[in-house]
Amino acid sequence: MIKVNHFSDLSLQDQYILIDHIFFNYKMIPSINYQQTAYGLKARFNRFTGVNIGHQITSQCFMEAMVEAGYKAIPAKKDIIPNWYFNVGRV
Repeated sequence: MIKVNHFSDLSLQDQYILIDHIFFNYKMIPSINYQQTAYGLKARFNRFTGVNIGHQITSQCFMEAMVEAGYKAIPAKKDIIPNWYFNVGRV
């Protein structure tokens, strides 16, 4: 399993899988949701795809995919590793 740091590092097929996951599992809202972070949301994607598919994306990669899908990303400044909040509804 390869850890992927950037959305552009994913194969085109894997980019589609990630974007589809975002479109089918999250709802865009007008304001930023400070209860959901890229770290938690990408962990759901990694669990969803499982070892058989081999996705192990970073929070950075997930943030880039969310932006690609039209979401706004706000940095979570207090976190040690880069993390983001989005205008995403409750999950």
